[in-house]
Amino acid sequence: MTGLVEALIASGWLSREDERSKSFAVLPLGADVLPLLIEAARQRMETQARRKTSKTKASSDPRPLWADVLDEAMRCGAKLTLGWPECEARPLEHWLGPRLMWWPSGVPEGRKVAWISSRLGRAIDERPDWFAVLRSATAKLDPQRDLLLTASGTTVDRFLERAAILFGLRRLRVHLDERRTLVDWLTRLRRQLWRSSLARDVEEPDVSRSDVFVSPLGGWALLPVQHSTSGDGQECPSSDLPLSDRVLIAASDQVFALQVRPNGNLHQLLRARLLNSAWPTASVWLALGDPLVPNEVAAELQSLGAVGWWLFVEHVSNVLASQSNGTLETCPTLTDMPWPDGDYFVHWTRRQDGPWPDQSETDFIDDLLLRKEAGTHSAFAALSRIVQQRRLIASATGIRGDAAVVSFSANPLHELTKQRTFRPHRGRWDCEAYGLCLRREWLQSRGAKPVIYGDDDQWSSLPNSDRPFFQLKTTRSRRGAKTIDWTQEAEWRVPNDLDLSETDREDVLLFVPTEAEARQLAAISPWPVLVLS
Repeated sequence: MTGLVEALIASGWLSREDERSKSFAVLPLGADVLPLLIEAARQRMETQARRKTSKTKASSDPRPLWADVLDEAMRCGAKLTLGWPECEARPLEHWLGPRLMWWPSGVPEGRKVAWISSRLGRAIDERPDWFAVLRSATAKLDPQRDLLLTASGTTVDRFLERAAILFGLRRLRVHLDERRTLVDWLTRLRRQLWRSSLARDVEEPDVSRSDVFVSPLGGWALLPVQHSTSGDGQECPSSDLPLSDRVLIAASDQVFALQVRPNGNLHQLLRARLLNSAWPTASVWLALGDPLVPNEVAAELQSLGAVGWWLFVEHVSNVLASQSNGTLETCPTLTDMPWPDGDYFVHWTRRQDGPWPDQSETDFIDDLLLRKEAGTHSAFAALSRIVQQRRLIASATGIRGDAAVVSFSANPLHELTKQRTFRPHRGRWDCEAYGLCLRREWLQSRGAKPVIYGDDDQWSSLPNSDRPFFQLKTTRSRRGAKTIDWTQEAEWRVPNDLDLSETDREDVLLFVPTEAEARQLAAISPWPVLVLS
């Protein structure tokens, strides 16, 4: 434990004169070192008091003593443990390496259940199967016995935060910090404890939410973490695999695998856990079916003791299916553009990867977890939402100066559909086959102006009133291999939102690529719908 003692001394938790430092050498994994640190701090305090003169005693320090700071933290339930407690029978030191763990409100009791998943990609609203498994498995947990285990930065983390609230479950979140050294981590923790002791307002702890802060690697390991076996012939994962995944799979009592890629990080970790008898049998569950856990991966892991789980999921219906069934069309569908070029501007709708512009992250996740039809965020859903709200919501995305605007193109619709380009830096096409055209005259009456294409010098010289309309004339692609000429977009902008309820029927024209989608829109639209050829 020499490395640990040296780190505690360097960060100010101990002094070299503390006799208690020798006690760390006999502590087992999982032990709480906080009582030893408090005793060492009190011993040091008494030694310093005896050395002080009467004149020194007269000068009072308003700050609390370090021993009192630690003692108050311990009274609130805090622990500083050598590794993960209650998992001493498992080879966690080989999986995670020697680490300290800070539990601000104590070590919560309960069966730790972890969800793991490979990355979902951008279009998470198109994964009803994934969310159905997460929703169904979470609903089956026992709020009194089970504890949701999640780690910051993992795929499932953002959804379990909300799922714990929706289903009334307790959760334990793991916080990792690999950017600092152990000394830096301890120093930062020490400062936080000082600040919290000086704070007057102390919040009541939330018993449904617990946290554990995992330190960087320490230097007191008896066995190196990079060993391929745990010493008893059992396989151990490589230390190159993500720490967040290693923590969840090693520390959990039960693992639900929502999505596992063949030969990926999770596949390797699950295999290592199943090959090691230290973990309970039948404690790894797999969501079967493509694109969840593929057959070849499931077959291998099931042969090692994993449990397969089928969930039959009904496909989420179209965003307008419930509204359009049995409804007569209220507006015509067209196959030819009724307006001459130059009389209208074009606004494209695209799929939205994440919350809608006027939607909170919480409401977005609720839609996905609770299987609401509003959860789909396709380009067609975006256009349908505009029709239902009668509003175009301004956005500052990609706009210099963060001014919220609604953008249009003055190019003819038929030319735009032929010249669309994929923009890698934005991860999307510059235009899609969904959107609406608005009369030029109506838009100009609402403040529409052409974009000012220029350079940095021109931006600096513009008055604030013109800056929402500025766009760099040219930029380089992400890798610098291509110059993008933005003047080809012939962009116009309108500051702030556009209230489409103020338009007349002949001021707006919707467009979609298929007749079926055109009929669905026509059922709820006050404006005609064009089917693009």
